[in-house]
Amino acid sequence: MDLLLTGASGFIGRNLILRAPPDWRILAVYCKDTSFPDFLQSIGNPNICAVPCDLGDAEQVSGLFRNYGADWEACLFLAGKVDIPWSVREPKQDLLQNVLPILNLLETLKTRRFIYFSSGAVYDGLEGQVQPQVRLGPTLPYAISKLTCEQYVHFYHQRRRSIENYLIVRFFGAYGPYEAPHKIYTRLIQTFALEGKDSYTIYGDGTNLIDAMYVSDAINAVMRILTGNYWNDTVNLAGGHPQSIESLVLDVGKALGIDPVKIYKQGVANESNDFWGSTGEMREHFGFEAKTMLSEGVTLFKKFLADQRNSTSTIQR
Repeated sequence: MDLLLTGASGFIGRNLILRAPPDWRILAVYCKDTSFPDFLQSIGNPNICAVPCDLGDAEQVSGLFRNYGADWEACLFLAGKVDIPWSVREPKQDLLQNVLPILNLLETLKTRRFIYFSSGAVYDGLEGQVQPQVRLGPTLPYAISKLTCEQYVHFYHQRRRSIENYLIVRFFGAYGPYEAPHKIYTRLIQTFALEGKDSYTIYGDGTNLIDAMYVSDAINAVMRILTGNYWNDTVNLAGGHPQSIESLVLDVGKALGIDPVKIYKQGVANESNDFWGSTGEMREHFGFEAKTMLSEGVTLFKKFLADQRNSTSTIQR
């Protein structure tokens, strides 16, 4: 497969690269992560080429296509800025950083398969189990940006016809190696396992719902989508085990030997999630279900973070 991968240096991108078949040719587009070339070099796969490109800059995107061609068998679009509190403070910048890159890319790209990683955040304001067919009306700026991108995918498929087949994936999140340090799973493991604390502070009342899966399951889903035969639709990609933030903190603590955890609450949560994603579409069309239980995933992730910490300490000495 010839794959154009945007956001390649991010959480999902790195994990996909680690799992990609050796005969896939991947153009791994990234922006500012200076550690990414070394990451690729450590893998040693000559079929993966790292290319720096700010997709928000139309000139750089034009140069990308001049150098590597605009006609691709498949494109997986992972690029984007995921920072919900920031999107609330800076809605205009959120729109520019999440919508302009995909527009710059799709103005020239021609592809037979385009997978856009959207977000479960587009269901903002709804309650209960949500399916792709429900009417949407998000007021959260980040969710508005992601939904806008979805609409542009439809435009380039239906009107421009530069996208032959597409799939919009409303992702409800994952955790594991290479996730951003500010994400809750990393912070919980750092707090309980690496710092030895028995308490944790959450914002709001702790009732917000979360339904992330371990990253190996997410990559399994992505591989099935890329090699599958179901297109021109929208699907949810969710773990299937929604729980409140407070419950998550308690369960992660228990998995790491902290029981009970002392929970402190302060302030107001940046978002109010009273919904969870359906899993039937991925099961029906791709035979996918998340398999890794929370206790197993947390244990695996703890080992990765501990090894990473020890490696950094050794280098510093």
